[in-house]
Order: sequence, then structure tokens, then C-alpha cells
Amino acid sequence: MRFFRLILATLLGVGIHALGSDLIPWFSSAVDVFLILAVYHSLDNSVASSVAGGTVTGLARDVFSGGFYGLHGFANTLVAYLTASIQQRLVIQQPLQVGLMLVLASAAQLAVLAGLQSLLLPGAELPTSGTLLARMATGGGLGTALYLIERRARFSLEQWREQRRRRLSIVDR
Repeated sequence: MRFFRLILATLLGVGIHALGSDLIPWFSSAVDVFLILAVYHSLDNSVASSVAGGTVTGLARDVFSGGFYGLHGFANTLVAYLTASIQQRLVIQQPLQVGLMLVLASAAQLAVLAGLQSLLLPGAELPTSGTLLARMATGGGLGTALYLIERRARFSLEQWREQRRRRLSIVDR
């Protein structure tokens, strides 16, 4: 079920990325919706599921990159693996922790992309420090906002379920 939600979120991310790139010329260099999805998925799943999620979101991002196909797929897979590994060792549940994880993931992804591009594509243009700072800021900010929205939605859903149980006189045993 969680992987199905990731696929739906990736399709939504494709729409957001396409719309954002059409409306704002610098959107694709400043915002990586697919990395946010990969990290967010990794914070709540096993390492194997995180690796698959990183691959799916990275390959979806590669469709828009216009460059060497598979670079974002590899970078997102590696970042998702590292995020899931860290999540297993540390408890990451607070909004600031999630934001910090996304900031670090953005920096790691761009470092991996720069390394791969320098190895595979001689003379390729590497990401600038402005791109790095923009991705780190937007990744941390949007990821934290997404986490807070989801937490609020889960809390509201739980309250609704509890009220429904009381009205129907259903008691947990």
C-alpha cells in the first residue's frame, strides 16, 4: 500500500514539476520534488522499499533532466538508501529533524550528481553553489511543510475515527 502511495505521489510530482517548470523558468534547478518524495518515503519504510522508491523517483526526474538517463535514478537511490539506514539508527520524528534530513539529502544528491557527471560526461556543467543552496532551502522547507501537513491530517483522521467509534458505541477490546 505504501509503495502504491509512492507511485501516486510520483505521478503528482510529475505534474507539479511540469507545471512549475512551465510557469517558473528556474523551478527545476531550485526545487527537486522527486528527491523530497524519495526521502519522505525513506523515512517511513524499510531499506529495500526505500531503494525501490529512490529508483522510481530518480528515474521519473531523469525524464525531465534532458541529460544522461539514470544519473538522478542512481543519486536518488543512494540518498534513499542512506536516509533509510539513518532512520533505522536514529528516531527522526520532529519537523526540524525531517527538514535537516532533507537539507542533507539535497546536498548529498547534488554531490553524487556532480561526481557522476564529472566521471561520465567530461566537460559537463556542474551544479553551482546557488543551485545547491536553493535546493537545500526548498527541500528542507517543502519537506518540513509536507511533514506538518501529513501529521495534522493523521491527527484529524484519528480524532474523526475516535468520534465515530463513540457514536457507534464501538469499544476496542
